[in-house]
Amino acid sequence: MGQFLFGLQPYIGEPGGVDGFFLGFDWPLMILSIFLFNVVLSGFVFVTLPGLVFFPLSVVALVVRAVLWGVLLIQVPTSVLWFALPTLVLEGEGYVLAAFGGVSLGVSWLRPQWMFEGENMSRSESLKRSLMEVARIYVLVAVLLLVAAVVETVTILSS
Repeated sequence: MGQFLFGLQPYIGEPGGVDGFFLGFDWPLMILSIFLFNVVLSGFVFVTLPGLVFFPLSVVALVVRAVLWGVLLIQVPTSVLWFALPTLVLEGEGYVLAAFGGVSLGVSWLRPQWMFEGENMSRSESLKRSLMEVARIYVLVAVLLLVAAVVETVTILSS
């Protein structure tokens, strides 16, 4: 199958021969691609945007992600799981904050009085104010997911 995709030939050789591949790999590009995937697709599109539509959907997306992680990692030996644990904790915290942003956005336009008690705001004003707050939250999300991408890349490098 590999010969049909971009003219690549399938790898035929010893398992130890894979190390040579990693030596010539562009690690900053790997960190950047993991970071962008985690922030844009996993964090914003999958977790935050559903909350903008209807605020509980961010929490549902978070639970789905946790279940998928559990299903994928259930058969991983504990010795291997210890290496992945720092990445999982950092990414998990980033996604929890992204879900908080989604809930905040959804509540701000559905019920502005729940989000900003005592202030008589229209839905659009409440959404604009919530967008500014979520932008500040996303700075922290980006920092957490950048550190997680570095840790994940170092984990791959050291394995």
